[in-house]
Amino acid sequence: MTQSSLAQTGYENYYQMLSDKVRMDAYRDAIFKTVKPGDIVVDMGAGTGLLSIWALQAGAKKVYAIEKTDAINLAREVAKANNYLNKIEFINSNSIDVELPELANVLVSETLGSFGIDENTLQFTQDARKRFLVEGGKLIPQSIALYVAPVSNADIYNKVDFWRHIPDINFSPAFDLFSKKIMIETINNQDLLCEPTCIATIDLSNITGEIFNTRLYMKIQRPGVLHGVAGWFQCTLCEGIEINTSPDHTSTHWKQAFFPFKDPIDVITGDILDWSVKVGAKDINRDDTQIAYEYRCTQLKNEKQHIQSLNIGRNEPCPCGSGLKYKKCCMH
Repeated sequence: MTQSSLAQTGYENYYQMLSDKVRMDAYRDAIFKTVKPGDIVVDMGAGTGLLSIWALQAGAKKVYAIEKTDAINLAREVAKANNYLNKIEFINSNSIDVELPELANVLVSETLGSFGIDENTLQFTQDARKRFLVEGGKLIPQSIALYVAPVSNADIYNKVDFWRHIPDINFSPAFDLFSKKIMIETINNQDLLCEPTCIATIDLSNITGEIFNTRLYMKIQRPGVLHGVAGWFQCTLCEGIEINTSPDHTSTHWKQAFFPFKDPIDVITGDILDWSVKVGAKDINRDDTQIAYEYRCTQLKNEKQHIQSLNIGRNEPCPCGSGLKYKKCCMH
């Protein structure tokens, strides 16, 4: 990130993060609760250096601020303006390539994406925990719980479908590209077609793998048009201090992650969505994340319409194979 690009694009990103009261209050409180006088602290992905300064204000003796982009130049100037330059060692590098001269008592990082782990959080945290921390050292954050739910929201889906409707030009390659990428959107509770499911709670102090992979089945609880799956996280920074980005909590700059489907699916109560997701690094030692997801969904509405067209008697066995009488099964 050059100085010009920092001014053009970095401003908006950092403005969103630093103006997010939920994020700011939670991280400040967690740092002041965790960092003890005389501690050595590593700030991984330091950005503007704010977390490094808070660690010093909490009593840290020294902070190693690791930031691979040119934002580190701004962080250095901010530290100088606040008279903390002599207590922060700025390291302009990918954390995996860094060797520190001493072990730290606390590792603090804010490498959280809208789906929690979609900034290659697992790989970098695992590496830093093993190489930078003393035995029994503390992490901020400590754990991340991931949640998902099926979503009906035509306005969000239309941002993807838009590419199929550009006059006179075939933009299908753009549609194919964007329909496979997660979007950062505001999801409302009324958009959810069933209760959220917690798909994992990841203990960052004990993770051993760099790839997250899961598959689940979600039962639709109200009829609608299924446009994709929403994902969000609940993060424990330290005991008693959490950040929750669910649709029914205070909005944050993370909003929610949205996994769009290629085509909308008309669903009714009882339909089952089979959804799987895999999150990991694109390549070794890179912070680019690869997210792949697959899905399929039952179409009970079509099945019921077909069965009803067969003119089955009320007391006859239901042809769906449930073993129930038709009047107790697909007749409804």
